[in-house]
Amino acid sequence: MGYDVVLMGDTLWRSAGALALASEPSGAVHVGEEAGIRAMLRRHRRLAAIFCTEHPSGKTVAHFALTAEQSASVSVQRQFAQHVRRAEGHGQVRRLDWDAWQTRALACDRASLARHGTAAAPCLHEDGRRRLAAVAARDPALILYGYVTGTGEIAAYLLCRIEGGICQGLFVHWDDALADLRPTHLLYSAARKALLALPEVDILRVGRQSIPENPGLDAFKRHAGFQATPCHVGVLVHPLWAPILERTATAWLLGLIRRTLAPRFPGLNALEVLECAAPTRRALRRAQAHKTRPQ
Repeated sequence: MGYDVVLMGDTLWRSAGALALASEPSGAVHVGEEAGIRAMLRRHRRLAAIFCTEHPSGKTVAHFALTAEQSASVSVQRQFAQHVRRAEGHGQVRRLDWDAWQTRALACDRASLARHGTAAAPCLHEDGRRRLAAVAARDPALILYGYVTGTGEIAAYLLCRIEGGICQGLFVHWDDALADLRPTHLLYSAARKALLALPEVDILRVGRQSIPENPGLDAFKRHAGFQATPCHVGVLVHPLWAPILERTATAWLLGLIRRTLAPRFPGLNALEVLECAAPTRRALRRAQAHKTRPQ
C-alpha cells in the first residue's frame, strides 16, 4: 500500500515518520526482546521504536475499541450523528471486493498517501494495484467496507483484518474531493454495526492514540461511540543514542523544549516520542529484575 514496513520476529513494524518505527497492529502488546528491537533500529537506521507494553512504561494513552455488547447501546455525539445523516443522503456503506477497490478507490489511495508523504506507492499504479488486489483477495482475514456515492464513486474505505475474535481496523483512506459528503462518519457508523454483527468478531479495534496526540482524530473516534481504554506505550532508541536519550535529565530537557517552543514550532511536538525513552528504560529494567528475582 506504500507504507514502509519491517518484519522482525512475529511483529510487523511500520514507518512512523522518517525516524521511527511503530509496531502493528496498533494496541497489540509486543513481547519481543529489547536487544532485537535495538538491532532492528541499527539495521534500518531508525532512531526510535514505538510499541505497546503490558505494564506502564513510557506513556499511557487511549486505545479505542468496542465489543458487540457495547455497540448495542452506543451513543454517538450529536454533531457526529448530523454528519451521518448528511452522508446518508448522498451514498451508502457496503462491503467491497478487491475488484471494486482496484478499479474505483484509486482517488482515495492517492489522496491519503499524499497526506503521508508517499507519492509513488505500488498501489497507485495499474500493475502494482492489480497484483496487490490479487494477493489480498486470497486472504479471508482481510475485509473492506466502503462508502459509495449515488454515482458509484468510492469516497472512503476501511480495511480491517479479523483474527482470533478481534477485528483490527488497519487504516481508512478517503478522497479529499468528496470529503464534504462526510463519508468517513457514515463509514465508521455503518461498518461498526456490520462488523460487530459478524459471528467471528468479538471486539472491533480502531487504533490507539498516537504520540504526539492527534486531538481531531481522537475526538472523531470518541464521537463515533468507541470506548477508550488504557494502553501502555514504550519507546526504545538506537543503541548509539541510548546512553544520552534514555537519561531522566534528557527527558526533562526535551519536555521543557517541547512545551516552550512547540506552540510556535508545531513540529517539535514529535519530541514527546523521545521523552518516553527514559521512563521506558526504567520500566523494562524493573520488569527484568522482577523476572530474575528468586521466588
